[in-house]
Amino acid sequence: MEDYSKEDVINALLSLDLVTRKRVLVDQRSYLIGILAYRFMMTEYQISDTIRIKRDKVNYNKKLALQWHTDKLYKQNVYVYAQMFPFDFNTFEPVSIVNRQKRIQLDVDTKFYNKLKAAGSILGHKDVRVTIKLFLEKSLKLWEE
Repeated sequence: MEDYSKEDVINALLSLDLVTRKRVLVDQRSYLIGILAYRFMMTEYQISDTIRIKRDKVNYNKKLALQWHTDKLYKQNVYVYAQMFPFDFNTFEPVSIVNRQKRIQLDVDTKFYNKLKAAGSILGHKDVRVTIKLFLEKSLKLWEE
């Protein structure tokens, strides 16, 4: 199910126990929060307001998703959600504060998004953001000339 919405992920997250600290639930929470943060580009404040938990908990959980996505037990714990909401965390690397990049949020209609996605697949990109960044870099380079 590649085409899922932000609301689908939020509903799945709200159905989880957001207080319990059992490893299985923490892994599932972090996976879903990671998707909201990295696929849907929601800020920590937006996520915390939406699911009604503290922002620092969102920060911790989104980092867990990047840190543990290759771990065998983590994969086992999030298997059901990984089937419902597939997402490749390999496209992201934890960023140190010194090298932190700025995040730009961009809203586009479905037709334009599909065009970007198609162009990205031709270029071999798994994530549409890589395609957008490439197009922006090329456009700026052309503009500078």
